[in-house]
Amino acid sequence: MNTNVKLIEELLQQYLKVHNLTKEVMVEKPRQEGFGHLSTNLTLLLAKDLKKAPNKIAAEIIAFIEKNNKPYFKKIEIAGAGFINFTLADEQLQHVISDVLKLQTKYGHSAPKNFIYNLEIVSANPTGFLHIGHARNGAIGDSVARILRAAGYKVQTEYYVNDAGNQINNLAVTVFVSYLNLLGKKTELPPEAYRGDMYDEVAQYFVDKYQDKFIDVTFDEDYKLSDPEVHEMFRKKSVDLFLDIIKEQLKLFRVEIEHYSSEASMYEGGKIQSTLAQYAKLNKTYKLDGALWLKTTDFGDDKDRVLVKSNGDLTYITPDLASHNERLMRSKADKLVNFWGGDHHGYIIRMLVGLQLLGYKKDILDIDMIQMVRLIKDGAEYKMSKRKGTAVWLIDLIEEIGVDPIRYMLVSKSAQSHMDLDIGVLKEHSSKNPVYYAQYATARCNSVLQQAKVNDIKVDDVKTFELLTSQKELDLLNDIDLFNRCIEGAAKLRQPHLICDYLQNIARQFHSYYNESKVINLDNLELTKQRLVFIKVIYQILANAFNLLGVNVIEQM
Repeated sequence: MNTNVKLIEELLQQYLKVHNLTKEVMVEKPRQEGFGHLSTNLTLLLAKDLKKAPNKIAAEIIAFIEKNNKPYFKKIEIAGAGFINFTLADEQLQHVISDVLKLQTKYGHSAPKNFIYNLEIVSANPTGFLHIGHARNGAIGDSVARILRAAGYKVQTEYYVNDAGNQINNLAVTVFVSYLNLLGKKTELPPEAYRGDMYDEVAQYFVDKYQDKFIDVTFDEDYKLSDPEVHEMFRKKSVDLFLDIIKEQLKLFRVEIEHYSSEASMYEGGKIQSTLAQYAKLNKTYKLDGALWLKTTDFGDDKDRVLVKSNGDLTYITPDLASHNERLMRSKADKLVNFWGGDHHGYIIRMLVGLQLLGYKKDILDIDMIQMVRLIKDGAEYKMSKRKGTAVWLIDLIEEIGVDPIRYMLVSKSAQSHMDLDIGVLKEHSSKNPVYYAQYATARCNSVLQQAKVNDIKVDDVKTFELLTSQKELDLLNDIDLFNRCIEGAAKLRQPHLICDYLQNIARQFHSYYNESKVINLDNLELTKQRLVFIKVIYQILANAFNLLGVNVIEQM
């Protein structure tokens, strides 16, 4: 989409072309008020090439632009060491309104890009409910997917189901103990079993379907069920049941996953052996002390990594590398992104090196670390789970607070920052609660538009907006024009909190404008109509931004 930023960038590129220069042009909003609507530091970058002082280059650029493009600007000034500040003409800012009305929900979006992202989101073990850490992972990952799509990228989302390994054996035993207890056969949980009332919910399925058919099954010394067939049945069905629960909770939390892949299928489908064969064919493995090693030091790892132990067992990295290999072949993605908890940091380098050894480009995989969340209430850490266990479950949070506040707040800070989530703040109906503050803006917009309907004021015939000249109106229009730049920046960095910052800025300006300006004035109907269209535009921008975060628009409070 065409924006005032792109307009100025094109004018600066024309100047560079005349001088046979190539430079990346940056145009952005000045950090301080009073320095125009947009600014560039291009002169500082050109000083060495042109062997001139930045101020002199700035004067030449301004003269070059003003020669043919004066109508776009009220004024262009030199500031500081040579920055060029642009103050846009009122008409140039007012034109933004027509763009929003034309594009509506697509306003701010970029043209399609020939680039595919594949995002692995959440991927919690199917051994229990989703907790607050999974919730932050899901909120950030899903918001990134929405932002990337708005920026023009093709996006695939998937969930890697860890349905192999000892944690699934522990799950089978846990559910079986709950099954016995539901039948009245009191049985203690083994040390490695999971804790929580949720396992009774899953065990009820077995009681309903099989009654007491398995009541005499016992445990062996490794705490597996003595009947292998029963153990395998509890193992697989418990995974299926918990995965169904997880899918429902993700849907409730507005996290969209398009593809679910299974670790167990990697074993059963021969994909792990296929990847090991690829490494062997490329001469990237060797045998030592009976184990199979991967030459990860070839690409900067501090030591080679074992793929297959001397007893034949696979190490953790082997199915992970195989799953990423299979994922790349299936998805045809240009970039894989995993959203992982901060405790996986030491695992990153071996994953990156392992994929390079298969012939993939160095930057084919990015791993975005998401730090932990603490719940705070009355100044202290809050353990609120109604379902026994040590974690704070997402479903409990949704029941107590709602989806919108949780999703918004979990993405409101950089993923790399630890987060304290204050329950008290999220329940407040005041400006202290950022979610309420932002949603109150759409409610206020809607209230004004409803008042216009009551007064039978129609705005369909409004085509020009020359009366919108107050400083608050022009400043808001400038920031609305910057929405596309915000989306592009958030997509590049994969940081949804930048959209939250943008939302808060628009909401703050709107609340100030609303308190100061009389939108509906029956004595000045023409200004009223133009301001009502302006309110429609603000509402649309807020709605578009909320949608990027998976947060609903509130029309009445």
